[in-house]
Amino acid sequence: MSITLRCPVCHEPLPQSLHASGSGLSCSQNHQFDRAKQGYFNLLPGHKKRSKNPGDDKTMVQARTRFLDKAYYQPVADSLADTLNKLSESLKHPLSILDAGCGEGYYTERLQQAFPEAAVAGMDISKPAILACCKRSKTIQWLVASVNDVPVKDQELDVIISVFSRCDWPEFNRLLKPSGHVLVLAPGEQHLLGLRQVIYETVRPYPVDKLLEQLPENFSLNETRSVQGEMQLKSNEDIMDLLAMTPHYWHVKPSQKEKLASLNTLKCSFDMKLYVIRRA
Repeated sequence: MSITLRCPVCHEPLPQSLHASGSGLSCSQNHQFDRAKQGYFNLLPGHKKRSKNPGDDKTMVQARTRFLDKAYYQPVADSLADTLNKLSESLKHPLSILDAGCGEGYYTERLQQAFPEAAVAGMDISKPAILACCKRSKTIQWLVASVNDVPVKDQELDVIISVFSRCDWPEFNRLLKPSGHVLVLAPGEQHLLGLRQVIYETVRPYPVDKLLEQLPENFSLNETRSVQGEMQLKSNEDIMDLLAMTPHYWHVKPSQKEKLASLNTLKCSFDMKLYVIRRA
């Protein structure tokens, strides 16, 4: 089972069939897209890029992979799967799921494992991230693409997952089936407080629920869940990898980074909010 794509150039259907060269996809307008040897499709046309290499770079992707594979955020993945399981109980067909902004694919892979009958796709604007995804699973559809113009046909999806990523509500509205859902994971007020206390003199709570102010009229909030836990980071590599996963990576001063570089252990909490949003 797979998710039906659409051409990123002309928006015609892009069926899961090989074109004449035997290595990719082709729409009715003869726009062709080769499958990379790693298994993904690049459906982000060059003229739609805002930079030469958009999204997370290889260093950040490697840091995310190392950190997440040590199961520090396993409770977060479990909460996503549990929430999705409750949504699926009302449906009589296998789910079609898109992880929009999937990063290196940690959560996407775990959802596919939890719902083996589902059609699961993961997309990210970062090519290094999607290359890492391909090492996780050969059964998930991996796409290099932008959330501004998702190469999936209209009303194809039951669920869209957005983990610390940007939501494009007009696109999500187009993509979701009637009464489809968006699961949005965002930071809570005290997210990564232990990390932030080391690198900043003054720590402000993260603003929360801003997402709800942006919801269009045809989306409604069904539920908000808190996802919280304590982590004991056991090495400096883990500490620096966690920093590289966050926006703070781009803003810390050398002196602030040195404080973290001197630590070999760190107690740090995660505090996230999981929003269950329904397309009305």
